[in-house]
Amino acid sequence: MLAIRPALADDSDAVIAVVRASITHRCVADHHDDADTLARWLSNKTPTHFHAWLDDPDNHLVIALADDDRLAGVGMLHRSGEIRLFFIAPGMRRRGIGTAIHASLEAQARAWGLPRLHLHSTWLARTFYAALGYRSCGDAEVLFEALRGFPYEKVL
Repeated sequence: MLAIRPALADDSDAVIAVVRASITHRCVADHHDDADTLARWLSNKTPTHFHAWLDDPDNHLVIALADDDRLAGVGMLHRSGEIRLFFIAPGMRRRGIGTAIHASLEAQARAWGLPRLHLHSTWLARTFYAALGYRSCGDAEVLFEALRGFPYEKVL
C-alpha cells in the first residue's frame, strides 16, 4: 500500500538521497553524464536546502512511502503554482507513485485556489506530464548551460 504524507524534517536524508539518485541515474538523457551540469543540478539538493524548502510556508512538500516504509518519491509545489521538485526513487517507476504524488500536489493547488500548475520537465518526464493533462507551453530552456527544461502547464 502506497502512502502519501507531508514531508517532515526527519525525512531530509532520505529525500535528498532519492532526489540525488534519481537525477544521477534516471536523468542521464538530460545531463548526459556531464560532470559540470550534474554538479550544478545537484548543488542545492542538500539537507540544508530541504529544511529551507520545508520551512517556507509557500511550499507544500510531500513524500510517498512504499509498503516497506521506504521513501519512493517526493514532490514539492510552490504557492505560485510551480512544481519545483518531483522525483521518484530509481527502481520504483510505473507503480503509480508519481500519479499519487501529483494528485496530492494538485489537491493542494486547488485548496490554494490556483488556476494552473506549471513546471519545467526533464526530457524523460515529458510523456508522464502529458498523460496527467499538461501541455507544452514553450520552447525548451537551457538550464545549467547543458540541461534543457521543457515548460509545461496544466489548467485546473
